[in-house]
Amino acid sequence: MTIYAASVALLAAGTAAQAAWPERPIKLVTGFTAGGGADGVARAVGEALGRKLGQPVVVENRPGAGTTLAAAMTAKAAPDGYTLMLLTTTNAISPAMYNKLPYHAATDFTLVGSVARGPMLIGVAKTSSIHSLQDLIAMARKSPGKLNYGAGGVGTTPHLAALVLQREASMTMTHIPYKGGSETAAALIGGQIQVQFGTPPAMAPLASRTRLLAVTTSQRTSLVPGVPSVAETVKGYDVMSWYGLAGPAGLSSDVVTTLAKALGEVLQDDVVRKHLGTLGLEPYATSPADTAKIYLSELQRWANVIKQEGLRADE
Repeated sequence: MTIYAASVALLAAGTAAQAAWPERPIKLVTGFTAGGGADGVARAVGEALGRKLGQPVVVENRPGAGTTLAAAMTAKAAPDGYTLMLLTTTNAISPAMYNKLPYHAATDFTLVGSVARGPMLIGVAKTSSIHSLQDLIAMARKSPGKLNYGAGGVGTTPHLAALVLQREASMTMTHIPYKGGSETAAALIGGQIQVQFGTPPAMAPLASRTRLLAVTTSQRTSLVPGVPSVAETVKGYDVMSWYGLAGPAGLSSDVVTTLAKALGEVLQDDVVRKHLGTLGLEPYATSPADTAKIYLSELQRWANVIKQEGLRADE
């Protein structure tokens, strides 16, 4: 065989190998435990992706250290398209909360596409004298630090949403950390706290006993009809829960293109859209380039907030 013929054969073999992706099951890593909201997103989207790609997408839960264990595992994986990760807002928060991570959050991932986004809710007990966000702000300004609020643990998305609101509305409340949304909701009803910041699913079980004041996204949402946005009172305020799909740095453009196309189709699936709605989320499709911009912007935003507030997770 001539050198030319051999080169053509190798090129053809390489093209065939690329075209064959995926040839085996794909791992979808999430930094949260099974049964939670992020796990639900991963399983719904993963199952639908598997049908589109013709290979199973198997969810692997690697919780711990603010999703950094899962992120490190993904960053160190071979960039062959067989290890992906469901990114969340927590992945944009954790790099500023932890020292000496074994990966570089801004450069060690290939962004494929956004998956979903959704608001957090601000609520009070139905027996509360606070009937609007304006009431809450006025009370917090009048008696700085007197109002206790729950928003999960330190450095969680609800906690940071509360910190941003306090800074932008020039008010002060006291954070009482809780392990999760259901525990926080119970504290709200029990009177240990006066305000809760949480996701729609976390606040839903006690909805009949709570009053919603606002959603944290810039506009009202059909997910929670009739509830005003914070931005209607505090101009420019916008905090959302965001989910995206990523792989290790160095994913081939062919794999990214195939994945992005399949993901876009999955997000049009009525079953997937309905499931996301039950989790308080709406489908959110963006191109790989726009997804990278969103992720990098979130990294920078939360790094600034965390620095301003002096938060650390590993001290």
